[in-house]
Order: sequence, then C-alpha cells, then structure tokens
Amino acid sequence: MAAERSRKVTQRYKKYLKTVDPTICEFCSISQGHPQLLKQTAHFKVLRNRFPYSLWDSQTVTDHLILTPIRHTNTLLDMSPEEKLEYIAIIEKYEAQGYNVYARARGSAMKSIVHQHTHFIKTAGSPRRFVFFLRKPYYRFTR
Repeated sequence: MAAERSRKVTQRYKKYLKTVDPTICEFCSISQGHPQLLKQTAHFKVLRNRFPYSLWDSQTVTDHLILTPIRHTNTLLDMSPEEKLEYIAIIEKYEAQGYNVYARARGSAMKSIVHQHTHFIKTAGSPRRFVFFLRKPYYRFTR
C-alpha cells in the first residue's frame, strides 16, 4: 500500500498539527453542522477527510472519507457487538460503491489520531505512470 498526499496538502497538514491540542480528540469534537460530517448513524460518523490522500496504490484518489465511532475508542476490540455489526454494514455499503477500506492498527506510528478510524478511499481506477530520471547511474556493473 502506498498512500501519498500532495505537497500542498502535506504542508497544510504539518502546519495544522502544530495547532492541535493533544488532550482533545478531533473526531469526538465533530458534531451536527460541522462541515466534515457527511452522515451520522446510531454509533458512527462518516467524515470527509480534511487532508486527503492524492495517491493510493499508485492511483489518483477521487474521494477520501473516514468512518469513526461516536464513542471514543482506540481499537475495534473495544466496540460493543451492536457497534461491530453496524461497522461491518457501513463498510459493506462503501465497499459496494467502490471505496477501498483501510485502518491502521492501535499503536501504529503512522496513526495521527488515537481515536479508531477507518479510511474509505475511492480511486480513479487506473495506476499512474511514473518516470524517474537519474543524474548518475544508480548502480554499476563490475566484473
């Protein structure tokens, strides 16, 4: 899996991280009327990612959403049976719409928000081609 943000979004994200209070959960503070909130169910919120990926598995990202429990939890293990059933039902719905589903494990160094969240990432469907130009030979053959 390769996920990349554009340079512009990465710069905005790094600047934003400097302003975040680590004692306040960003996902818990999102409620009705917030511009990121797309849908709320009995146990979950579907949010638009403020700092979306631009590439996912070498494909252009066309939409990047986040599914997060309303109740603050750091892991899927802490969810109630009702929450787990609803979680799977929501994932099924978005997967059927062509979204890739991804979540980082608890304790992952790449997880920027401790609240459990799952990414829904929709791509353009065809890999981007990359061209690399090397100024010096990357390696040399010797006999």
